[in-house]
Amino acid sequence: MVEAATAADRRSRPIMPDLTGTVLPPVLLLLLGIITVLPISALLIRAFLARDGGFVGLDNFIRYATEPGLAVAAWNSASLSAISTVIVMALAFPYAYALVRTRIPGRGFFRLMALLPLLAPSLLPAFGMVFLFGNQGWLKHWLFGEGLYGPVGIVMASAFYAFPHAVLILSAGLSAGDQRHYEAARALKAGPWRRFVTVTLPSCRYAAISAASIVYILVFTDFGIPSVVGGSTNVLATDIYKLVIGRFDFEMGAVVGVLLLVPAVIAYGIDWFARRSQRSMITGKSVPIEPERLVWRDAALFGFAAVVTCAILAILGMAMYGSLVRFWPYNLTLGLQNYERLFTDDDEFRALGNSLVLAAGTALIGTTMVALSGWLVARRLGASGVRNGLQAVAMVPVAVPGLVLGLGYVFFFNNPANPLHGLQGTMLLIMLCTVAHFYTVPHLMAVNELQRLDREIDMAAQALRVRPAGAARRVYFPVLMPTLVDVAGYFFVNAMTTVSALIFLFTAQTRVAAIAVINLVEGSRIGQAAAFAVLIMAMSMVATAVQMVLRGLVLRSQSWRRRTT
Repeated sequence: MVEAATAADRRSRPIMPDLTGTVLPPVLLLLLGIITVLPISALLIRAFLARDGGFVGLDNFIRYATEPGLAVAAWNSASLSAISTVIVMALAFPYAYALVRTRIPGRGFFRLMALLPLLAPSLLPAFGMVFLFGNQGWLKHWLFGEGLYGPVGIVMASAFYAFPHAVLILSAGLSAGDQRHYEAARALKAGPWRRFVTVTLPSCRYAAISAASIVYILVFTDFGIPSVVGGSTNVLATDIYKLVIGRFDFEMGAVVGVLLLVPAVIAYGIDWFARRSQRSMITGKSVPIEPERLVWRDAALFGFAAVVTCAILAILGMAMYGSLVRFWPYNLTLGLQNYERLFTDDDEFRALGNSLVLAAGTALIGTTMVALSGWLVARRLGASGVRNGLQAVAMVPVAVPGLVLGLGYVFFFNNPANPLHGLQGTMLLIMLCTVAHFYTVPHLMAVNELQRLDREIDMAAQALRVRPAGAARRVYFPVLMPTLVDVAGYFFVNAMTTVSALIFLFTAQTRVAAIAVINLVEGSRIGQAAAFAVLIMAMSMVATAVQMVLRGLVLRSQSWRRRTT
């Protein structure tokens, strides 16, 4: 009786006001704006200012346009990115088709091999290309007299670097087909080729557009590959580095940053439209694809996938081999000298430790912010304007090249009038920049996962007078936990391998391994640079293995998932 009266009294009392929906959304929006929108705005403003801070309008753009190398660098960036995109799409589409739409043996192995380059910095394939096709490379005659250092090397290494991204997107698009369309085509006596042309291609056309857009952005804005195999070929990504680091011309650097930003925004707009249209093609009545067995097609695609996999392993293997060579190409004695130098040199060893600190800090900060922003957006907490602003700001980084974001950080945080000026040169600032650079994809992962939960859960929580924070702790975050493990792994690996976003921010004390690789290349220590890149890939592989184990442990500990299934 007393318990019933106590429960009734508890239900009748008004609950204390919960500040989660009123305070947290604007605070998180402010933090995201500081690490994303404000630095980019600072760069855009700097492009229209003189060195003394006066407004000069378009004078900086006009001055840069009169430089003789502008047209060449712009043309090289646009044309080489387009060529690389065509090559990547020609290789990635049949490879993804083999993984999703055939019954070839070893599909899991081929998928793993295709995604292996994601764990390595973009510099690693460039080293493999150097050892294979460079001036002293074993297969240099395969280039028919062309030199690796220049457009050929940029295209080859960029295609290798962007290939796994295209495979991921195309695999998702090809998996989203509807088996009923193929059954209807068979009923109409359409053969395999006609079904491919009339059903398969139209169903994945938006995924193909999206993949091509992403590949173009990656190649257009990449800094690492042109710095290793670009030779005398200027592109906009290396131009901005030379202007800022070599000539300390920050105004011209801001101008090039704007030039890099415009094509990236356009390409992202195309990608956004493609993804939006792709989602509208899938209905609740769709039937999953069941690949049919065609011996001749499966045999051909198995051979193709095997050749591509061998090429991937050859390039990565040559980079590892070059890291073991004492002094390429004059002393081919194998040993661990290059690795020993990295661990005995205080500066290089510190860079390795800094990378681990950066990756761990980025994973911690980024995962926390993603969990909060995904929860607020997916469960519609806070004022609609603040919530929509949070979603919009979270989408900004995906269209901003790393070089542009990093240079924006220099302009914004290096301003003495900025209260946050004290962060300049610290590891925390580098962590925040890395979080901002890779924020969009994890945010979407969290939002999509939480949107799967029915809105009735929120209504039940309100009926039971459970605060949003309590519902999040008991329901939403446990559901989101496996995704958060993936998010932490995503941040960790990308923080280990990224170069462009950090190239303007590091100091002697905060230099990380990926930046050290660039410095070693500039010092013509190619063997040590390859060893460092291999170490980065190895640490990324270990981190990925730990992520998979943790995800499995989380799923096993959540027995309610098995009961629900």
